[in-house]
Order: sequence, then C-alpha cells, then structure tokens
Amino acid sequence: MNLEQAIHQRWAADSELCALLPAGSFVTGRHSGDDLPYATLQRRENHTVLRTNAGDAVDGAAVLIHVWHDDYDAGKAIAEQVETVFHHSQFSLPPGGRTDQMRRESDSVDEHDGLWRFVLEFLVQIYLPSGG
Repeated sequence: MNLEQAIHQRWAADSELCALLPAGSFVTGRHSGDDLPYATLQRRENHTVLRTNAGDAVDGAAVLIHVWHDDYDAGKAIAEQVETVFHHSQFSLPPGGRTDQMRRESDSVDEHDGLWRFVLEFLVQIYLPSGG
C-alpha cells in the first residue's frame, strides 16, 4: 500500500468526513466530470530525509488536498474535517512502513468562476523498513 492509498483508506474510515464528502468523491490526480463537491489528492514532492546502514529510510513528502465546492460554508466544513482527520495523524503503510508524522503546513482558499477551492498542504514523514 502506498501513501496515497493509505490516505484514501483513512478518508473512507472517517464517518464524519464521509458524511460531508463521500470517499468516492475523493480522487488522486485530476478529477473528471462536473459533479460537485469533490476533492483531489496530489503528491507534490518526495525526498529522502534519512537512510540507515541497515537499509531503513525516512522519506519526506508534501501532499496537497484540494476541496472544490460551489458553497463556501459547505466547502469550509469539509476542509476543516480534513484537517481534523489528517493533522498530526499516524498510520500504517504495509508492509511494515508507517507515517511518523503528517502535519498541516498551510492552507488557502480562493474562488474560480463561482467555485470555491480549499487547498490543504500536509508534510508527511514516512518510515520505510529495509526492503519496503
């Protein structure tokens, strides 16, 4: 399981977040279609922070979650729940890996042709065991 899959799994497991935006409306990469609201996940960068002689590693990654909605207040509620679910979260990344830290680095909101876009940037530290 990779980081993106784990984030999707965490989204789907949170009933409050799914009540605001079903897991099926959260995709990795580009969204296709006109249905609103929706959210997208994008990994922006990845780099090795530490590598041990045993082959274990700690990688750093920046991920962006974009929430698109035509209603500001409803979009803001989704973005706030995304922060609640993911900020300071830790979870497993089989086989044997894990996120050591996922923290919100920044957020922004802007309006595009009547649609609101909420962007949350998270920095993630990922522990990868030797062979992972």
